[in-house]
Amino acid sequence: SELIRRIRGESQPRMPLTGPPYLSGEEIALLEAWVAAGLPADTHEPKKPAAPEITALTDPNQPIRYSDVAPIFFLRCAKCHSKKGLKGAPPEGFIITGREESLASGERARIVPGSPDASELVRRIQGKSLPRMPFDGPPWLSKEEIEVIITWISQGAPDDKGVQAEIPVGARVRLGGTLTAKWELDGLPIQVDSTTRIKKRPGVGKRAEVRGIIQPDGGIRATRIRGR
Repeated sequence: SELIRRIRGESQPRMPLTGPPYLSGEEIALLEAWVAAGLPADTHEPKKPAAPEITALTDPNQPIRYSDVAPIFFLRCAKCHSKKGLKGAPPEGFIITGREESLASGERARIVPGSPDASELVRRIQGKSLPRMPFDGPPWLSKEEIEVIITWISQGAPDDKGVQAEIPVGARVRLGGTLTAKWELDGLPIQVDSTTRIKKRPGVGKRAEVRGIIQPDGGIRATRIRGR
């Protein structure tokens, strides 16, 4: 059965496409037994797989590790943002199936450790940058899921040992949002100087796209601001 060969990894590409992680040995054995028995029908209502339970943070200072956000990324984001996702190549080259991949800043940084407001990932799941993510929403991520991701980033996007990620100084960013004050994007101060290109000059209360460079303090120096 091709199904069994795919989940074992004997036929390529191995399934599920969002792996790793792949099915556990117990899950594969269960499917093998079902196929070997002749695919017997079940007279009971099939159970839907349970999603990880994400509860509101009772203490915003409680440590959040990568293992706390990974289930959210795998369930809602990795179906497209993986090496062989539903859309083929990952959209805009962004892969989120591992911590190092999600923090990569080759094309541009989507996560700025210590600064959720400057992180495109956060703005996408909040709907400040468009299109809102995940792409198959609604439903969007819950308030609790977004809170966990924001807290993880604000704490420096630590790994499971608590080691914080370095700020990708010099990396590019692309942020969408609304100007809440002059050179302030949804409350995030934007550094503007004589080299900043301004197109379709946006006013306060208008949508804008900011392209910029990450500074050593995690701030953003704008290279271009464009009204949307």
